[in-house]
Amino acid sequence: MPEENVLKKLLKFWFRQKPDGGLEAKLGYRFREPELLVQALVHRSYLTGTDLPYTENNERLEFLGDSVLNMLTTEFLYKTYPDDPEGELSKRKSAIVSGHACAQSSKEWDLSEYIKLGKAEAKMGGRGKESILADAYEAVLGAVYLDGGLDEVRAILNRFHFPRVKEIIVDDDFVNYKSALLEYLQGKRHTVPEYVLVEESGPEHQKLFTVEAHVNGKVYGRGQGGNKKKAEQEAAHKTLEMLKAEEAAQAKDVPAEVAPVKPVKPKRYYRP
Repeated sequence: MPEENVLKKLLKFWFRQKPDGGLEAKLGYRFREPELLVQALVHRSYLTGTDLPYTENNERLEFLGDSVLNMLTTEFLYKTYPDDPEGELSKRKSAIVSGHACAQSSKEWDLSEYIKLGKAEAKMGGRGKESILADAYEAVLGAVYLDGGLDEVRAILNRFHFPRVKEIIVDDDFVNYKSALLEYLQGKRHTVPEYVLVEESGPEHQKLFTVEAHVNGKVYGRGQGGNKKKAEQEAAHKTLEMLKAEEAAQAKDVPAEVAPVKPVKPKRYYRP
């Protein structure tokens, strides 16, 4: 931390001044060096136009917290799912450490109330952005790690994040519908889908993308999302459902072919 503890003087540990005990009470952890938690809650936009060092925002702590989260999640999955192969564990891990999952867990701490944002970012809805919430969440984990060690971070994750694992891995974000659709089409129709961006609307900080999934030139599912990836996932999901419905209808309407009965050849008897 800087010698002058600039952020300490500037922000005066506002996170302890809430009637309910503040953020530390929600975390269940009291910082020995509260300056670390201050830094974890400072978005770079808050320091725009100031002379404070670049390292005073939460990006370095977010970098550290991301690594700690990945390691402890790997440990948790290894112990919790002893029979799962490496590929399945990797799939679960990707969902659990995703920005979406971290942003959702951050709501248990009301973390958005504590993040320090620049006025422009706040006006553009930054307090509700998943990326900002997820980065602050990981930065808090990094701050706890530096202040109290790995066991304290593990305890926090065991209370707030890991109990949500079953909820996280059944979420649509956990299922890769684009991969599922690709496998289905390659196996059933020997073709691949095409994703077409048909519309992009909304202000720069709140874009809405609309994507169509085409199969052999025919339009199937249409999806929307805050980014192209989510829109494509939704379009793939709907397309997969439509194709399977088509397949089921065809199987129902067209009777199964009756296998031709082979004529039985009469046995021939030969005299010796």
